[in-house]
Amino acid sequence: MDTTQSRQISVIEPIGAAIEKTKQVLFRPFDIAKWFAIGFCAWLAALGSGGNLNFNFGNWGSREQYPDFQQGIHNAKEAVLENLPMVIRIGTLAILIIVVLLLVFMWIRSRGQFMFFNCVAQNKGEVVAPWKQYAQQANSLFLFRLALGLAGFVVSILFIVPLVVIGISFLNTGLAGFALANVVWGFLLVFCIIMVVMTLSGIKLLTDDFVVPIMSLRRCTVTEGWKEFWSLLMANKGPFTLYLLFLFVIGLAIGMIVLTAVLVTCCCAACFLMIPYIGTVLMLPILVWRRAYSLFYLAQFGPQFDAFQNTPDPVVVPTASIPPIPPEQNP
Repeated sequence: MDTTQSRQISVIEPIGAAIEKTKQVLFRPFDIAKWFAIGFCAWLAALGSGGNLNFNFGNWGSREQYPDFQQGIHNAKEAVLENLPMVIRIGTLAILIIVVLLLVFMWIRSRGQFMFFNCVAQNKGEVVAPWKQYAQQANSLFLFRLALGLAGFVVSILFIVPLVVIGISFLNTGLAGFALANVVWGFLLVFCIIMVVMTLSGIKLLTDDFVVPIMSLRRCTVTEGWKEFWSLLMANKGPFTLYLLFLFVIGLAIGMIVLTAVLVTCCCAACFLMIPYIGTVLMLPILVWRRAYSLFYLAQFGPQFDAFQNTPDPVVVPTASIPPIPPEQNP
């Protein structure tokens, strides 16, 4: 009998348990060496995944308004054609270096996810032991992320290429000669790209929050972890949808906290937060709470999903909203 469907799952009650767990991990007692060890694991878990993209859009008009801009494009094209062999060699080398770095960062992030999980679940500031302990699971997660990234890249290209063609047509004709159909197609392509990004982001979030803990508890591959989580997800679509929506609220709250800290310190906090690793250590209470929150939320679906039940000084998983489950009656 599937007991998870009988449970009343709350997005609120794990908040207090996660706060209590954060106090245990970081402040009872306070150990600066433990902070830096856990911070290092948290830093590895997010290595190379940050960054902001800022786009500045001007007011586009007819092509006659931008002669200098169009002349610059023409000159750049001529320069590339004149030095095409060198451009190809430099471009190829740059792409290879970027790809290698991305793969290395992705592999390290996969290890870091399990290391950070171990620190929070076991209340330990360990680095070497979980690096070795979860090697098989981390490699499986890396291959999954690689396949997911390649699939997302291929699908995105299918929408990006025609969008670029529309953009080039706009540059050549200007707003006056731009067909309305191209505008509609452009918006549809942008919408499709946004949907692809949201889908990939959702899969990544569910993998990090729930599949990684399942893999850690079962010592299984990512395929087996996703298979078990998929069954749980299909039986509890409402609670997990509410979880994703509530994470948006949590993100806003965390953003306000960080922004307030930056403003109160006259942007001094921002300078420290931008320093690699040091910024992660300073953000550690929020990061530990966020990791613990997802674990306590998952634990509400049954003791088989409780990452804290066999740990020293466990925090009680919130179960006040979970009614007792009657034993299965044999016919």
